[in-house]
Amino acid sequence: MRIKAVPTVGAIQRTTMVVALSTAAFLLIAASPASAVSCILGAALMVANLFALSWIAQTMFVLARQAGGATTVGLIVAPMKMLLLVGIVFLIVESGRVNIVGFVAGTLTQFAAIFIEVGRVLIGTSSAPPC
Repeated sequence: MRIKAVPTVGAIQRTTMVVALSTAAFLLIAASPASAVSCILGAALMVANLFALSWIAQTMFVLARQAGGATTVGLIVAPMKMLLLVGIVFLIVESGRVNIVGFVAGTLTQFAAIFIEVGRVLIGTSSAPPC
């Protein structure tokens, strides 16, 4: 099977927000307001992470194109972003102010959104507007 298109970052981000809001609404009813807020926090962190990853990748390609190959900055930036993400998650969890189950549910919404968008591409429908 050939894939004719790939999901866009924008489509994944929009789907993440829809899944996160649905999950938070469910958690608000089934669990607690704290878990719903933590779910939104986890999803927002994942959206920010994907946005940063997209921006870093574009910047790395521009730098590599200008330099005629890979650069030291390009090789260091992506792992540093990941280290920053780990640090932010550590601080959030260590603060004890978030509901861990809700936070994890929020972070997992982006994975669900990726699967949804890949499924949409495979069956030929898209949530992204045509270009």
